Amino acid sequence: MAFTILVVDDELLLREMLKDIFTIAGYNVITAEDGKEGLEMIEKHLPDFVILDGSMPVMDGFETLAQIRKNPKFINLPVMMFTALSGESEQIKGLNLGADDYITKPFKTPILLTKVKNILDRKKKSMDVNPLTSLPGNLSIQENVEKRVAAKTHFSLLYVDLDNFKSFNDKYGFYNGDEIIKFTAELLQKTVKKYGAISDFIGHIGGDDFVIITETNNSIILAENIIKDFDKEILKFYNEEDLKNGFIVSTDRNNNVQKFPIMTISIGIITTDVAHLVHFAEISKRASELKKLAKKNNKSSYVFERRKYSR
Repeated sequence: MAFTILVVDDELLLREMLKDIFTIAGYNVITAEDGKEGLEMIEKHLPDFVILDGSMPVMDGFETLAQIRKNPKFINLPVMMFTALSGESEQIKGLNLGADDYITKPFKTPILLTKVKNILDRKKKSMDVNPLTSLPGNLSIQENVEKRVAAKTHFSLLYVDLDNFKSFNDKYGFYNGDEIIKFTAELLQKTVKKYGAISDFIGHIGGDDFVIITETNNSIILAENIIKDFDKEILKFYNEEDLKNGFIVSTDRNNNVQKFPIMTISIGIITTDVAHLVHFAEISKRASELKKLAKKNNKSSYVFERRKYSR
């Protein structure tokens, strides 16, 4: 899906030129001839990016930018200011008001397109970052897998999931549940840093589900060390009574009171070397199936393809 760019400038020829440039580059383009119309277009069309001229009648670019940033809905909307070649003070003014970048007139098309692309790429990545763990999410996971598949790189995908997390969350509360998620993310990062490769990738699917993409020969080492450290460190999140009992009392999804064991971790490992999988959907599906097999062991364990391993 193409990004939509709003060009706000009172010069008709410049608006049309920019529209042609961005259309050829693959963007959707809408235009406005002054700041007032620009604000109306933002509300109506919700563009992904705004090119904003500093000097315009009715409402200039600086007042328009100030109005954009006052609206919580558009606080993160990328805005690039047009300034005069000698207008250093205008550039500073725009940046202080919250412009993401500026470009001077006359401009060079390759520089303009590169600046816009870089800002949109950063926006796309920031929107995909999990706010709790700061790890990339599903879009980045899929993109990483597809790049490796396209490059015909041999790799393994580890699908990591916590067992009995919901019961812990229900008893100990969301704050402590979030602490478990952050602890798990930090554990994965620490383990990959110690035993993985520079090219390894860690993603957060959501909730208590994570993904590690690694070089094939590192997958078992990573899984074994994740399990070892998780089983040791998870105990510090429980109170003495629950640790003594070896379980917690909570309600299941049907609101029935049950005993739930201390939390464990399950990992499904799929490798392109063995499975010869080439599509993200089938790779993720198979990894999820293997993770579910690991959960049946009722202890922290991992399943590698069709061969089961556990500690």
